[in-house]
Amino acid sequence: MTDTVAPPSASSPASPVMQHALTVMLPLVTWLLRSGVGHGEFAAALKPVFLKAAQQELKRIQGKPTDSALSLLSGLHRKDVRALAPALHEPDAAARLGKPTPASQVATRWLAGELPETLPVAGPAPSFEALARSVSTDFHPRSVLQELLRLGVAEEAEGQVRLVRSAFVPDARHDETRGMVAGSVADHLAAGVHNLTSGESRQFLEQSVFADGLSADSARELEMLATRLWQEVLASMVKAAVPLCEKDEPAGGDHRVRLGMFCYSAPMDGLAPAAPAGDEEDSPR
Repeated sequence: MTDTVAPPSASSPASPVMQHALTVMLPLVTWLLRSGVGHGEFAAALKPVFLKAAQQELKRIQGKPTDSALSLLSGLHRKDVRALAPALHEPDAAARLGKPTPASQVATRWLAGELPETLPVAGPAPSFEALARSVSTDFHPRSVLQELLRLGVAEEAEGQVRLVRSAFVPDARHDETRGMVAGSVADHLAAGVHNLTSGESRQFLEQSVFADGLSADSARELEMLATRLWQEVLASMVKAAVPLCEKDEPAGGDHRVRLGMFCYSAPMDGLAPAAPAGDEEDSPR
């Protein structure tokens, strides 16, 4: 197997992908600009991303990950390849981002289960203490509760804890929320890229429903329907995932699954997006 891979030319079949990639990039660039990140800073930060992707692609096609091959495939200068070599040993960011903490696992089981919206803090089930211990005995229930209170997912008063369902709308004030969105979008895009480019018979679920010509009220009605449907999906997936995780994890299970759902609406000219409904993410995806 050769250790060099020629990059696509402007007239190659890969070049039309650029327009589709730029479409994907527009909301990401909007996020960057609103966060004070400009083109130069982002372009520099992309170098190790291209390098790591090139390494993964060479591994997939059984090519040798030499500096030359990495340079040709990624488009990076060889000096950049050498300087950025430590980045090749960093773990998969998408696997970390959005990974549920004990607090989020407790909230997910509470949200998806058949528990009252308000629970006593302590005592036998049904109680918050019993719920927290059903998720993990490695963390004290009070520590888990403090984290939920910090995130605004729960409220405590007079020995009772109430689940704040509206808090599951992503809140940009928390770093956990940004990580959740990043991990979710990365895995969503990874599923689509796999389906388009891997050549494997296995295909991941990656579909959507599109409707236009709607009034603002009709769009809002469909957003609310999507939110209700997500609650059903969430409950079904958590019910199936919990016993499987409890069975597989002690035996060394090494796979992950992320299932997501999103809903977005905007005027058809795309210039002034409407406020999207709360959609994701209440469970591991």
